[in-house]
Amino acid sequence: MLILFLSLMFLYTSYSANIVALLQSSSSKIHTLDDLLHSRLKFAVDDTIFNRYYFSAATEPVRKAIYQTKIAPPGVTPRFISMEEGVKNIQKGLFAFHMEIGVGYKFVSKYFKEGEKCGLKEIPFLQVIDPWIGVRKHSPYKEMYKIGFKRLTEHGLQDRENLMFYSKRPRCTNQGANFISVSMVDCYPALLVLTYGVIVSLFLLIIEIIVHKRNQIIMKMSCKRRVMHTEVAE
Repeated sequence: MLILFLSLMFLYTSYSANIVALLQSSSSKIHTLDDLLHSRLKFAVDDTIFNRYYFSAATEPVRKAIYQTKIAPPGVTPRFISMEEGVKNIQKGLFAFHMEIGVGYKFVSKYFKEGEKCGLKEIPFLQVIDPWIGVRKHSPYKEMYKIGFKRLTEHGLQDRENLMFYSKRPRCTNQGANFISVSMVDCYPALLVLTYGVIVSLFLLIIEIIVHKRNQIIMKMSCKRRVMHTEVAE
């Protein structure tokens, strides 16, 4: 009995640790836009003129489906919200938000706790190319621009300006050290198994009671018959 008790205790401890590890780890199922489309995450977009035009004019099937089903479904106001509100919704969980990450990470650093920063994931959405500067063909300024931009890059001035205006992704320095709230949706399978188990156990209990009563009645009837046979024999 002692060995059985210790085995069950170790099994329960390892199972609980596995559940906690799964809850504190970020989901590994969403890697592409198609995964995002078929997930139960809500979706919103930073409210800018460019985003409103790009998302409504998207022709690629997956991006178009995301706009029609998650951003602007029929009969619903399109989900274009401010960047600050979008970051706060990400913090609450089960929410995806399209934004300029260089600016958005400033709000992430402002509102997110250290442990919450570890669960962030990025999925590229916009299909754009890097901007170019146009000059007149055979212009004498072409070589000047070319040398000037290269010198800006070599001297680090461009990187300096990018660091001033755009924030990098916050570092994850405290993974797994915070509590995670679990909703009823996450516990639904376990509660469903528990409910079915209780129903089955009650059903088996009723059957056992009926069988026990039946056996008692049979025993009483057999005892009466024995007594009657004994009296007749006497």
